[in-house]
Amino acid sequence: MSLTDLLSGLAALVLTLALLTYLVADNPLYRVASHLFIGVTAGYVALLAWYTVIDPQLVRPLVALARGGVGAGGEQALLVIIAGVVGGLLLILKTIGVAGRLGTLVVALMVGVGAAVAVGGAITGTIIPQAGATMVSLLPLRAGGRFAEVAIEGLFTLVGTLATLGFFYYGGRSQPGSRVERTALMRPVAAVGQAFIGVAFGVMYAGALAASIAIFAERSSALWSFVTTLVH
Repeated sequence: MSLTDLLSGLAALVLTLALLTYLVADNPLYRVASHLFIGVTAGYVALLAWYTVIDPQLVRPLVALARGGVGAGGEQALLVIIAGVVGGLLLILKTIGVAGRLGTLVVALMVGVGAAVAVGGAITGTIIPQAGATMVSLLPLRAGGRFAEVAIEGLFTLVGTLATLGFFYYGGRSQPGSRVERTALMRPVAAVGQAFIGVAFGVMYAGALAASIAIFAERSSALWSFVTTLVH
């Protein structure tokens, strides 16, 4: 065993045991290990931001601008500098009560762009693929010997989708002295949708639990192998 493997194994063993002490009670060992994890994560994120954003999109264009002028690909750096300086100054003005309104445009632009990216990603990456996945044929003529299986699967998908959407239909009638209830037609549909939702959440929870147990088993096996190797 090399010195690097020995030190990394000892560090993993000590930090894992320190984190497991939280099962007993909150203690300084657990806090040191958790703070170390947060610090390492913050450092990794900072390095990632440098190598993927700051260096390729700011530093290198600035170097190209200094070497060959604006015509050598420095237009991007020039725009980044102007936008960064102006936007930064306007954001700083948000801390000043009188001039705070000047920074509202930058904040609105940041929030608007972030919301547009999030909504666009949700539509193109989630809603459209999920809607496409529910568009199945109830008469799969090309299924061959699996005709019944594919047809039942398509019917199951259709019923589950419509029932789940029906569960989130909150139209109802308000009766005097009682709560608002769904209509008689929507009540059984909502019950079926609730069952589908419960099964889906149960499967998700079981998957997360199984993944956690698998990670714990792998970590325990690795630590046990290290300890046995160290002893022998």
